[in-house]
Amino acid sequence: MKTLVVTLAMLMACSASLSAKDEQVVLSDEVRALMVQLMTDTKVNAVTEIEVPAVDYQSDGDPMTLEIVMLSKQSDGPSRVSDDGEIIFMRPKTKSKEQQTLFTTAFYRKAQLKLAEPNKPLQPTAPTSGSSAEQ
Repeated sequence: MKTLVVTLAMLMACSASLSAKDEQVVLSDEVRALMVQLMTDTKVNAVTEIEVPAVDYQSDGDPMTLEIVMLSKQSDGPSRVSDDGEIIFMRPKTKSKEQQTLFTTAFYRKAQLKLAEPNKPLQPTAPTSGSSAEQ
């Protein structure tokens, strides 16, 4: 896996509005602020090769990681974002505007999930001492 460096300026530009199938969605200040926080705190990893079909690919489970999976096979389908915003599946030669939309969609979905579950920690929780994993 390679770590991508994504500039905050580009990501902040992404957070201004969200385009979904020719509809323009205006983001509230709360959603926009959360998206910017997530953009700042999230680690972005590039996955250049996967061993399974894209439909079977599982994220790393870390809500503070955004994985960009490069699709090499036509059978892996179009560029898209997973429902939870954890993975961007990207076709080769994806145009810049579509890449921007994919990033925006991913962080929008991450923000929506966080707002729906405000008590869920953003970081994965470490096992506590005495847990069954240690026994």
